[in-house]
Parts: sequence; structure tokens; C-alpha cells
Amino acid sequence: MLTLLAWSLRGLLVLVVLNWVGLALRTWKGRSERRFHLYPDDEPLPSPAPGVSVVIPARDEVGNIAACLDAVLAQDHPTLQVVVLDDGSTDGTSLLLEGYADDPRVQVVQGSGDPPPGWFGKPWAVERAQRHATQPWLLFIDADVRLHPHAVSRTLAYAVRNELGMISGFGTLITESFWERVLMPVVGGLIVAGNDTAEVNDPTKADKAMANGQFILFERGAYERIGGHGAVRNDVLDDVGLARAVKAAGVPFHMTFMRPLFACRMYTGLGEIWRGWRKNLFAGMHYRWGVVAAVLVYLFISNLLPWVLLPFAAAGLLGAEWLAWSVGLILLMQVVRFYLDRVFSHPVAYGLTQVLGVAMVMLLVLDSAWSSTRGRVAWKGRSVDVAASPKRGDGESP
Repeated sequence: MLTLLAWSLRGLLVLVVLNWVGLALRTWKGRSERRFHLYPDDEPLPSPAPGVSVVIPARDEVGNIAACLDAVLAQDHPTLQVVVLDDGSTDGTSLLLEGYADDPRVQVVQGSGDPPPGWFGKPWAVERAQRHATQPWLLFIDADVRLHPHAVSRTLAYAVRNELGMISGFGTLITESFWERVLMPVVGGLIVAGNDTAEVNDPTKADKAMANGQFILFERGAYERIGGHGAVRNDVLDDVGLARAVKAAGVPFHMTFMRPLFACRMYTGLGEIWRGWRKNLFAGMHYRWGVVAAVLVYLFISNLLPWVLLPFAAAGLLGAEWLAWSVGLILLMQVVRFYLDRVFSHPVAYGLTQVLGVAMVMLLVLDSAWSSTRGRVAWKGRSVDVAASPKRGDGESP
């Protein structure tokens, strides 16, 4: 029996090695091939390029909206309209928006009150805002996004040349506080690891869908074909819902890496991180406790198991082999994490908090599942009835 347990444990530890080495190789391959990657030095479309309406929902974004708009208005794309929906802000966002009244490219739409029955807050805000958009392409971004001056023109060029109806992408994640730097790389890594871009961009894999609501560019005809944000009116993960809808409708779509083209600081501290991911994580796992269990097992084996072995081996309660395994795997994890932090521009010293971050994310996953099972979660002063959100079946990607 002990021999069987020992070989089973060795098998798990080999899987840990394969997981981390595979993660490093996939990252290196993606960077070297530049497939599904966008850069500021990509070629723009020749003039005259189609016009783009940038649509921004804003609710209590006094700390973000000015920098967001300034970056949008600094775009090199010649035909640009900006529609901002002030969604009942009470923190001074409205006053800041008044400062853009003299720019003819900017239209501020006032909206207030809770969304109507059957709608969640963000889809309802975006739905109202896009009704004022006049250009043939629609770019939906969040108020905490900062665009590179070439972001619109280069993304539009990629979409047109690849005959896409929708394109989204991962930008640069900005982290400043301690808990942002501990937790956000772990959550982000979990999302990227669970969504292979080649499969997401394969039109034959209808069950693989992923998008990033921070940056989604639509051709208007494709957007209207799927029913716009009405198609995801009660979806907590409206961005993933849009990706799922375009795939179901046969609309060509790409999920890309566009880190040089935009940056976003999603949350500013532990409280925001916890509330934001509490709302989203269980939804990303299709509201299924079986998926939650699988994710927790994966996180424990791939990240925590060597740390659990280490004190027992160091105390002489296990053989020297297990001490070698635990120390070797911890070193491997830290080397790969160092490489990933360099690639994704995270402070490399925080790689040492990987075990803490994973343990906290496991608790966050459980809290998200428990809170969502009870039916409601809160975000930006609104209570979200997750019981009304579409429940996904097995086999669909988060």
C-alpha cells in the first residue's frame, strides 16, 4: 500500500513539473510566433479607414474617466466618435465629463436608476450608450482602460484584414497595491491558462469562447446580427456571452494578445478585488460545483502540494527523495513565475508570494461559489441577481 501511495505521489509531482514547464513553453511559443498578437508598429489601414465609435459606460469613475477619455481622444484614427454613458454617478464623474462638452467628438449620455427587469447594470448601460453611436465599427471599453495612441487604428486594421466581425484581447494588467500584486497575476494566469487562444479562435470549436470586456471591437452588422447587448442582458460575464453569441451566429472572431495597445488597473485593493471576482468566478465556472472542485484540486496539486511536502521532508518524517522533490519543484515554480512576471511586466519580487496568492484565490473561488449559490452578489452599489444569469452546461469554456 505504501509503495502504491509513493508511486501515486510521484505521478502527481510529475504532473506538477509538466504543468509549469508547459506553461513556460506555451508563453515562449506565443511570443516568438506573434500569432494572435497585436503591436503599435503594425500597419494601419490605408485612408480612408472606416469610422469607429468608442462606447464607454461610466458609473462612479471619477478616478478613471478623465485619463480614459484623454487616451481615447489622443488616438491617431481620423474618424472617431466617443459616447460616454454616465450611469447615475454620484462621485463627481458627471462634473468631470462636463469638461469635454466643447469637443465635438464626445457625446455624454445621462442615465440613472436601476436597470429594467431582466437586465444587469453593465449590459443595460452599454445598450443605451451604443444607440447614440453613428460609426460602422463599435469599440466597447471600460472606464479604467488606457489606450495606446495606435490602439484603435491597429486593432481595426487587424479586424478588417482578417475579415472579423468581432475582436477582443488581453491588455497589460496594472497592479499597484500589495494585494493586487499578490492576487491579480494568479487570477489572470488561471483565466489565460484555461483559455487556449488557438481553440477560442477556431470556429469549429463552438464550446470554446472567451472575450475581455475591457476591449471589444465589433463591426456594426455583426453586433446587430447577434442582437447586441440584448443577447447578454442578464449574463454576469457579458463579455464571454458576446463571444459565445458570435460563435453561435457564425461571426468570425479572434481573441488576441494586445498588451502594448492598452492597459487596465481593474481593482485598487483587496476589497475591490474580492467583490469583483466574487461576482465573476463562479459564473466563469458555469455555476457548477464540480468545476469548482476541479479548479481547487488543480490549484492545490500544481501550486501547494510541494509546499505541503516540504516541512515533513525537512523534519525527516519523509525520505530524502521527497525533500528533493519538494525543493526542486518549488525552485521550478519560482523560476517559471519569474519568467512570466518579466513577460507580463509584473514586479518580479511578488513571485515569492505565489503560494499565498494561490491559497487566497482558492478561498475566493469558494466564496464566489457560496455567494452565487445564495442568489445575489453586490457590485458598485447594486445587488446582482446571479440566479437570473444563464447557467452553462459541461464542456463550455469559462
